[in-house]
Amino acid sequence: MDKKIIGAKIRQIRLAKGFSQEKLSEAADISPRQMCLIENGNSVPSLETFVNIARVLEIDINEFFNISFKNIEDERIKIIDIVKSADKKKLPLINDILYAVVKYR
Repeated sequence: MDKKIIGAKIRQIRLAKGFSQEKLSEAADISPRQMCLIENGNSVPSLETFVNIARVLEIDINEFFNISFKNIEDERIKIIDIVKSADKKKLPLINDILYAVVKYR
């Protein structure tokens, strides 16, 4: 599995659970720098780190690998719907946010 996809999945779950990167790294007993490398897809966590992160997030470790392309397509459709329904005042902001996410990902 691609380490960028794994990192993105960890970030997605972390945000959904309301953890900052710093809080999760501290609770999982890894450095904030290591957490950043993992989430950015520049490092693959050891099995022990996977287990620690899953424990802190209170999820089954398999959730990190449960990546559905259908879900990705659903997310794409949601984003398109948001853009289509946005008024003219919000479109420049949405554009800037999407550009920043793609550029600095």
